Amino acid sequence: MVLIYKRNIMIRYYCFFIAVLLLTACVNKRDKSDFKRSFQPCDNNLSIELYTVFGSGAFGGDLLSAYLTDSTNFRMYIGTFDDAQGGYFCECRGDTIVVEEIMTTDTGDKKVVRTKTLSLKQLKKQGKFE
Repeated sequence: MVLIYKRNIMIRYYCFFIAVLLLTACVNKRDKSDFKRSFQPCDNNLSIELYTVFGSGAFGGDLLSAYLTDSTNFRMYIGTFDDAQGGYFCECRGDTIVVEEIMTTDTGDKKVVRTKTLSLKQLKKQGKFE
């Protein structure tokens, strides 16, 4: 009888642990509820908005989602990054927008991981708000 009681207690502890793990591990990487900041990478009306998806506090950098928008015609999800290890750099060349994902290596050097080339006309024509 005592063994069954101890086993039931252990099962409850394991279920509680798994439930807590599942609740804390699920992060919506496109969450827009916690606005952090925005900045204008170009001279035109474009801006990049950053939202905090997960705040690490003293344990590391925050997980941020980045969106490219002109606030009236489109809003495009660029990606999610850890602000202690990288970020996004945008450059405007006429109608073309070049978005580079930059990561910091272990030696402290910055390295371009991925590059996206976007057309401002196409973004306005599609009119997506992600």
